[in-house]
Amino acid sequence: MINTDILMEKPFYLSEGQRKKVTNQIEQMSLQDKVGQLFFLAYYGQFMSDENVLQMVRNIQPGGMMLRPTPQAKAAEIIDLIQANSRIAPFISANLENGVNGLVEGGVSYGSLMQLSATNDPQLVNLAASDIGKQSRALGANMAFAPVVDLNYHCLNPITGTRAFGEDAEHVKDMALSFCKGFMDNGIQPVIKHFPGDGVDDRDQHVLASVNSLPFEQWEESYGAVYKELIDQGVPCVMAGHILLPAFERMVQPGINDQELLPATLSRHLLKGLLRDRLGFNGLIITDASGMCGFTSFATRQETMVNAINAGCDMLLFTKDLEEDYSAVLQAVMRGVISNDRLNEALVRILGMKESINTKMVAEIELSPSVHLVERVFDQSITLVKDNDRILPINTETYHKILLISLGNEDKSGDILAKELEMKGFQVTVFDTKKMDLSLIFGKVADLRANYDLVIYACDYQVKSNQTSNRIEWGMPAGQYMPWFVKELPVIMISFGNPYHLYDAPRIPTYINAYSNADKNIEMVVKKLVGESEFKGVSPVDAFCGMFDTRC
Repeated sequence: MINTDILMEKPFYLSEGQRKKVTNQIEQMSLQDKVGQLFFLAYYGQFMSDENVLQMVRNIQPGGMMLRPTPQAKAAEIIDLIQANSRIAPFISANLENGVNGLVEGGVSYGSLMQLSATNDPQLVNLAASDIGKQSRALGANMAFAPVVDLNYHCLNPITGTRAFGEDAEHVKDMALSFCKGFMDNGIQPVIKHFPGDGVDDRDQHVLASVNSLPFEQWEESYGAVYKELIDQGVPCVMAGHILLPAFERMVQPGINDQELLPATLSRHLLKGLLRDRLGFNGLIITDASGMCGFTSFATRQETMVNAINAGCDMLLFTKDLEEDYSAVLQAVMRGVISNDRLNEALVRILGMKESINTKMVAEIELSPSVHLVERVFDQSITLVKDNDRILPINTETYHKILLISLGNEDKSGDILAKELEMKGFQVTVFDTKKMDLSLIFGKVADLRANYDLVIYACDYQVKSNQTSNRIEWGMPAGQYMPWFVKELPVIMISFGNPYHLYDAPRIPTYINAYSNADKNIEMVVKKLVGESEFKGVSPVDAFCGMFDTRC
């Protein structure tokens, strides 16, 4: 018998008629289609033909599809193709952390979640999320793998960074709730991530299972408080991360061996005991990407796929080999390793979530980004962390000749910054960091002073999956870009990504966090440099990294 009682409660609130519809759907599905609903697959336009997508949908009948940024017309075409060949409409999702650019190429971006957070204005965050939700819904999406509700506890964590709202649980609760409501009010189901919480470890959960090592009482007061508030307010979906929470597992199972500790995606203690029973979450649990080493390194591939479902995950995000992974889960159901009760429980939540939202897709719409709202976010978020030498605002009389040193894992911000400064009348020399040049590290100080009035570092280190560090690299073989000259010339460092660069450059006298390398954001930074706009941002993190020398 299929029990749909959970659908009467938060976050579903389905009527008796709707629950009967879910029951009928499950009863009429083949076993193969039931298993297909457990899979949340990805569309990568550069690697997949329409025929690939067609066969994947027809053969598996996946419960969800996630689109990577795709040209708008192509996204509409693919969504139509998926819908037309699905017996039950799948979730259509994207990484909408920053804007519609997570779904369609060229879509509007609000920079980053930390950029929104630095406005210190929950209402503005809600307006931005509502805009993202409205546009994404019109384009065909009904779910978002966002927002990130991790906490920035460790300044060297290479993944949380600007993807997170900040480090203070109360602040993150306010911002995350405003963001989620903006999505939900506009037909987008937010998936909050990454339970039980990243940001304590300084390692990348994409390449290993990271560890949230907080004592459980401290976890409850921080990460737990964020999840509890969002759950109480009806957030419908949680992404389970490949993250361990040893304190809880040791509390509920004293004597547990270190080897037995598991990430949330594989731990019944964390999903059933903590997330469902203790925090009261009744919605949909989706794994983080199942190809990550933090998931696959705990058992064989077949075992991890099956164990995740049995641990309490309702849907599996992505595959390594679709045929092999699908077969592993199907065979586990047929052998009773995954019970019918557990399969039906997952299906009730998946189909109940689909019933609770309007799944009608709008294939084509002209994007009309809220330009004024985006500019308002940029204007209100850019943060002056310190200006010890009172350099700002700069002018062309005192600082006419600028040396611009651009560093990072992306390099567009330096070019835009140089053009904007030149438009203001400055003479800008861009140091070529792509070739061997030791002129900064060797030579006469008098020549450096004669050639330049000001040095600006443009740091463009963006959060990227599968990178183990997001720190400044000063160049080899001699660290030729390092700021040894901070007492010889005025120096400004601007970060368009990682907000923690003072950790590696503590004696920089003037430091600005801009949180993203969006073109309009860079233009706004220049307006603030020259005094056309005040710095208004409030740092959501300790940009001084808990150290004394970074304030010097």
